[in-house]
Amino acid sequence: MAGSSFRFARYGYSALFDPSDIVSANVEVYGQTRRTRLYEALRLVTFYLFNLFLYAVPITYAGFGATGEVGAPPAVVESVAVSVGTDPVSGWQFLLALVQNCTFLFAASALTFLTFHVAVWLTRNSSGVLQSIHTVVYSTGIYLAAIFSVTWYLSTSPAISVADDWLIWVQAEFIYAVIDATGTNLELPSGRPEPVDLTEITRSGVVALTGLFVAALYYFYSLYLGARHNHHSSRSASLLAVGFVVASPILFVLGSIAIALFLDGAIVAHTTPILL
Repeated sequence: MAGSSFRFARYGYSALFDPSDIVSANVEVYGQTRRTRLYEALRLVTFYLFNLFLYAVPITYAGFGATGEVGAPPAVVESVAVSVGTDPVSGWQFLLALVQNCTFLFAASALTFLTFHVAVWLTRNSSGVLQSIHTVVYSTGIYLAAIFSVTWYLSTSPAISVADDWLIWVQAEFIYAVIDATGTNLELPSGRPEPVDLTEITRSGVVALTGLFVAALYYFYSLYLGARHNHHSSRSASLLAVGFVVASPILFVLGSIAIALFLDGAIVAHTTPILL
């Protein structure tokens, strides 16, 4: 028990004061036998899923990601809930919210891995896929999860509503900047938001936004360290890898625009003969 507590404390210390100790630890095993690499790949996946579970369960229990009316739960969920003495509807709602919270982080992790590994591959610095998986598993499992947690907190706490409104405005402005650059006339469901006056922001809001900014810096720095230590990239190549990850939200918005335009065109193509 004492050994586990010490390792956990060391893990937390390294996450704050020595990210390279976490992101670049034990990568030498990925150059050994196929059996060893397979074992390490399974270990990484297990570690990632465990961290995903540790991240998602507490914030789901706190109400993040909870939906409104979810309908009647499936028979399997209802029977399990009854057997453990819980309300089937509440259990079904919790399960859906848990899946939603896990999905957001998993999708972001997958996009991070794709852009990061493509960057190190294009710069001819790739030491292998497992090195990239190792980097992304630890960087997203710690720092990206922290970003998501602070964002969820901003979206649900009434005490920092001004900070949340400002963050939503920044995200909407970013999306509209990409939309305007493509020359399309798409609109967000909420429309183009007005600038937010920060004169009413509370101290809690400032602290939350600062925490979000610091977590983002840690996240990008851990990816930089991963490229430097795990792929032995130069400083410029490592910065390029981080740049690819930073640009990934642009790719996400562009993909969303393409899907929206495709669906809109498909609807028009399907309904035009009927209208004629």
